[in-house]
Amino acid sequence: MTEDLIKEVKHIQQCLINVDMEGEDWEEKMEAVHKLEDVATYLKDALGKGIEF
Repeated sequence: MTEDLIKEVKHIQQCLINVDMEGEDWEEKMEAVHKLEDVATYLKDALGKGIEF
């Protein structure tokens, strides 16, 4: 299940990156992408430690 969540987070990141935007909208979108990367990292760490969700 955690592996599927990681894949979904990565997919969402890719969708956000693929949208053409400029200026403040782009900056806000990139903030979301970075936050999703933090979520993916947390999930990977939790998976390695055997934490159940």
